[in-house]
Amino acid sequence: MLKQPDQVEDILRSVQSGEIPTRDDIIFMYDEADLNSLGQAARILAQEKSGNTVSFVSNMILNYTNICNVRCNFCAFYRTGTESDAFLLTKEQVIKEIEPYYRNFHITQLLIQGGVNPALPLEYYTDLFRSIHETYPDLGIHGLSTSEISFIARKEHTSVADIIKSLVEAGMQSIPGAGAEIFDDDVRKVLGRPKGSGKQWLEVMETAHRLGVHSSATMMFGHVEESRHKADHLLALVDLQSKYNGFLSFTPWNFEPGNTQLQKSGAVMYRAGGADVLRNIAISRIVLNNSIPTIQSSWLTNGIQMGQMSVLFGANDWGGTIYDEKVIPATGKQVGNLRKDAIINGLNQIGMEAVERDNLYRVIGHYPA
Repeated sequence: MLKQPDQVEDILRSVQSGEIPTRDDIIFMYDEADLNSLGQAARILAQEKSGNTVSFVSNMILNYTNICNVRCNFCAFYRTGTESDAFLLTKEQVIKEIEPYYRNFHITQLLIQGGVNPALPLEYYTDLFRSIHETYPDLGIHGLSTSEISFIARKEHTSVADIIKSLVEAGMQSIPGAGAEIFDDDVRKVLGRPKGSGKQWLEVMETAHRLGVHSSATMMFGHVEESRHKADHLLALVDLQSKYNGFLSFTPWNFEPGNTQLQKSGAVMYRAGGADVLRNIAISRIVLNNSIPTIQSSWLTNGIQMGQMSVLFGANDWGGTIYDEKVIPATGKQVGNLRKDAIINGLNQIGMEAVERDNLYRVIGHYPA
């Protein structure tokens, strides 16, 4: 049997020659490979892709509602609609919320999503997006999860393609990767997701990509999944990306169990540790390097220092600034705000050039170390 470093080096060379790691390769990297060897290989690949530059976006996350009828076991954010802290923002309230961040921090991306709110028709979203676009025309709307889009299509008795076309016409620019979790049905059953919802995520994304609408991709780890589930998840993304090249980036993020049903039931008591975070970043770089070359650091659930370490383990995008995000704090983990200067300083501290991008990953500024 090959020694671990030799096996990682073999995988690195195959990726450099344009190949995709096999399922067995990926499982080996999760279960057996030396973490430092993976990190070194991933950093080599990231260096080849983007040198010492790491991108970020001036972003605001806006949660327009917390009312949701899916009620996932891993979510502490949703409300049924009867609670005192359930909310739904009007378009006037949304415009008002955006204004200070647009004016003071010059945000270029608005990540807007909430829950599958059964009371909302398509017109709520199209009116909302149209108002945002008309008021802030250079703000890229990165909007709605595949679950929200699928539900709107069912509610309106029309196709997902027609819903996406309507949302794009109203101002939506791209689709976030929320809702991917792990695609495997057995895992999703424990997570409280409907059967077939993993396949549905892929189908919605394929429809969007076929229409020319770009999106991001994600994977949630650190709950009840096994290495084989993560391997299959990553390879499913590779397969879809080979068709339309529609994914702009990939973010692996670790599950936060606080205040969730999974924690209350005892299924998952603690969050994944730093070594698991770095292993997932490195493997994401190695597997997706030739398919989705932009890997995000997922600093939001791990802090600035782990964000810096993620860059050294293969990430080449920091993600975005954060102002008053609500979903992660619902778990009891406080993330605070992160402004543009803090990202630039964090990247400069590890010898990286910070590159500001817009919602579609077009460079709009350079901040050398």
